[in-house]
Amino acid sequence: MNLNIEQVNALPVRTWSWLGINDRTIEEEIPEILPYKKDPLITKDINNEKDILFTINNGSGYKVELDNVAADTDKNSNVNYKDMNNSIYYTDVSNNMKSKYLESTKEKVSSIPTGMGENTANYIKNNNNTGLFIRIPSGKKYKEPIFLEYDLDEENKTVVDLNTIYAEEDSEVTVVMHYKSKKGIPAFHSGLTYLFAEKNAIINLLQIQLLSEDALHLNDIGAVIENGGVINLVHTELGGSKAYNGCKADLKGSNSKINIETIYFGDKNRSIDMNYVMNHYGKNSNSQIHVNGALLDQSSKTFRGTIDFKKGAAGSIGQEEEYNLLFSPQIRNLTAPLILCEEENVEGKHGANSGKIDENKLFYMMSRGLDELSAKKLMIEAAFRPAMEQIPFTNLQDQISEYVKERLNNIESI
Repeated sequence: MNLNIEQVNALPVRTWSWLGINDRTIEEEIPEILPYKKDPLITKDINNEKDILFTINNGSGYKVELDNVAADTDKNSNVNYKDMNNSIYYTDVSNNMKSKYLESTKEKVSSIPTGMGENTANYIKNNNNTGLFIRIPSGKKYKEPIFLEYDLDEENKTVVDLNTIYAEEDSEVTVVMHYKSKKGIPAFHSGLTYLFAEKNAIINLLQIQLLSEDALHLNDIGAVIENGGVINLVHTELGGSKAYNGCKADLKGSNSKINIETIYFGDKNRSIDMNYVMNHYGKNSNSQIHVNGALLDQSSKTFRGTIDFKKGAAGSIGQEEEYNLLFSPQIRNLTAPLILCEEENVEGKHGANSGKIDENKLFYMMSRGLDELSAKKLMIEAAFRPAMEQIPFTNLQDQISEYVKERLNNIESI
């Protein structure tokens, strides 16, 4: 089937069209979108947390009604709700009330603008076949990471996940989403995640993309952060033939904060296209974007980073930093840093460093017995370490390392 989405990853303010950076149009052949037949939830202990509103969409929607519970559950608010895949837990709340919580939350987040844009968001809303919904109640600090793994294979070639992560006041949650696919499978992933952090809430989201070179990948995020709320994002855009990644965050509250750590790796003819938009509304809000990556062969990367200080965002700070290792004269590396300002007392910074590996560092490593190719490969791996160290699962860190090493082992010269 044909995928056609226009105005993807659009800059908030357009520049010269001949630069080819204003936006993208995606036009690709993709597999038919069928139900995703696997259970992506790895962290089963979440099923024991009755005070968390939680469900996995199995392709037929987020369900509240359970097989072993009478439909009229308003008469018994002390029922223990439990089901393998379609469960929503809230202490002493009936299914009817839980449905209202679910629908009201979905309605609240559905209008949040996203980084890849309205057309992409609507496509995912209309075609999703899986996803996560979680709402953490006020004061709940759920320390154990919630781990979801999407493994695309011959029977499950498509994942279109629609996710909502909602953290109430003073709560905290960590979610890890891992996407991978078998070699030789023309896989397709397209995901949309809504994030909402209420006052002093913390959301940690790690999205690990290790798809094969036969896969197309779209990842879209829309976020709202209220007073004192914090969102920490880690993106590893290491796989796929073409990878599109967008994030738009509205820092609504005073002292709200978002931190984004992104790594990417392009080789052969791979392309990576990213668009991050940080809208500062609240006073003393803070956004930090760090992007590290490497480009080899005929690969390409486009990064759009916008920090927009709205009227009333006095005392706010926004910073974006890029570090790009470039190893071929045939690569294409585009960057569009954009700082917009309607407020006087703010601080916006952009720093970019694109080029070859530092010759002094290379000489030092070679003086320790490494040949030039091995030294360069090791330095590429080292560029990814800051993001990898934030991943709370050692085995997943190892998978990423092995994935990168396997790709590097196929390179005969840099």
